[in-house]
Amino acid sequence: MFPLFHIAIPLITFEIPYIKKKYRVNRLALIIGSLFPDIVDKTLMFLRLVNGRGYFHSLFVVFLCFVILFLVTKGNKSVSFPFLIGMLFHLLLDLPNIPLFYPFISYDFQYIENPLPYWIHDFLTKPLVQTTEIIGIVCLLFIVIRNKLYSFKDIADYLRTNPKAIIYSIEKDSEIIISED
Repeated sequence: MFPLFHIAIPLITFEIPYIKKKYRVNRLALIIGSLFPDIVDKTLMFLRLVNGRGYFHSLFVVFLCFVILFLVTKGNKSVSFPFLIGMLFHLLLDLPNIPLFYPFISYDFQYIENPLPYWIHDFLTKPLVQTTEIIGIVCLLFIVIRNKLYSFKDIADYLRTNPKAIIYSIEKDSEIIISED
C-alpha cells in the first residue's frame, strides 16, 4: 500500500484551474474515497480473507459503497460523490492488476503470507512504485505551496471545502458580509 499517489492524483485533478473554478469538492471525502479500497482490502488481507487488491477493488463494490454512503448520509451528494470519485480514481490507478468486474467474473485471489516485507521490497526495488510515490510527494507539495497550506488550520480549511456554496468573507467597515452563490 503506497498511499501518496492515491491521495495526490485525485487532489491535483481538482487543482486544474478550469476544474477548480467549476467544481468545489469535499476534499476530505475525496481523500477517504481514494484510500478506502486499500484500507478495507489490506485489513481483510491481514485477516487472510483476500489479497491486498480484493473485493473493494471491484466496480460493483465501489458502487455499492457509494449507494450505502448516499443512503446513510441521507442523500448528501457533497460527501457521497467525492467519495465515489476518490474510489474510482483508486481503481484507475491500480489498473490492470485488480478484480475490476468481480463478482461477475471470478478472480484467483492470491494471498501474501507476510505483506510488510513484500511492500518494503517493492518500494526499494521497483522503479514504478518509487516513481509513483515521488510523483505523489511532488503533487502534494505543489498543492501545499500553491494553496499556502502552512498550518493545520489552513489544511483543515482546504479539506473542508463546501461544494454546495462558495462563501466569501469580505471585511468592510468592521462588518463581515457573507454571500452564497
